Amino acid sequence: MSKIAFLFPGQGSQSAGMGTSLVEHFPQVRALFEQAREVLGWDLLQVCREGPEERLKQTDVAQPALYTIGFATFMALQSQGMRPDAVAGHSIGEYAALAAADVFSFADGLVFVKERARLMREAGRARPGSMMAILGLDAEKVKAICADAGSKGICAAVNFNSPEQIVIAGESSALDEAGRLAAERGAKRVLPLNVSGAFHSPLMADAARGMRDYLEKAVFKKASIPLAMNADGRLHQQPEEIREQLELQLDHPVLWVESMQALKSSGMDLFVECGAGRVLAGLLRRIDRQLTVYATDTYEAIKEVGSALSASGGGNES
Repeated sequence: MSKIAFLFPGQGSQSAGMGTSLVEHFPQVRALFEQAREVLGWDLLQVCREGPEERLKQTDVAQPALYTIGFATFMALQSQGMRPDAVAGHSIGEYAALAAADVFSFADGLVFVKERARLMREAGRARPGSMMAILGLDAEKVKAICADAGSKGICAAVNFNSPEQIVIAGESSALDEAGRLAAERGAKRVLPLNVSGAFHSPLMADAARGMRDYLEKAVFKKASIPLAMNADGRLHQQPEEIREQLELQLDHPVLWVESMQALKSSGMDLFVECGAGRVLAGLLRRIDRQLTVYATDTYEAIKEVGSALSASGGGNES
């Protein structure tokens, strides 16, 4: 029987209209958005439905939105009889993965996400920076570029998304230099990202300290299924290990390639992206073309995945 991993996307996957079809077809998803409104103090569903896109790109909106849509998709899949054997989430998606693995409740996780977004927004204002995707160069070449661009300011490789898609972050002058060097050294594309800070870089040190203090008071349970976590790319279930990994997350790189390899090594052979967009499905195909991956960004896609998993013997239906 196939073993299935659910993957939860991070910032950049959001778009106006996301989650609308889930609310229409799953009453429990509408109830989840009502819960989110109570925690946040504003109508998340309205923003997800109507945007505008510029508001959805704001860190303090995008992160709660992606967390909620990710967990809502997980609930919808569960209602169709699909359950994962392991989970992982990219950056903010890691919080949805943790909620799906019963480490904390949806509401508690949303409180953590709200605080995380606030700290990251403040850190971005205090120490401005941005991010840039480099396509077509391997990790060692990108690290060398960051080291060479370091003479202009802070610059670090922060998201190892696929063998030849790596995101760097840092101060604007250093990123400009890194972009120039990447093009000079054979990058296929250099793409500045529309984000409000240099996430997962040393410029997020203040946010990371604040989040560590906040998480020290949080109550975590043992994960009901293994999680491949961003900071070390390994599987975890014990509460204190999970806390330590989360505390490292904000100013350390996302080791996504290693996380996917850890899931594959543990026997996972079917992957389902839970939430907005299809970014992680695309990345996984670049990491290992032999793995089967599905996206679930619409109601129709969820139904298709359910049929496919039933036919393959995956999903742990009960």
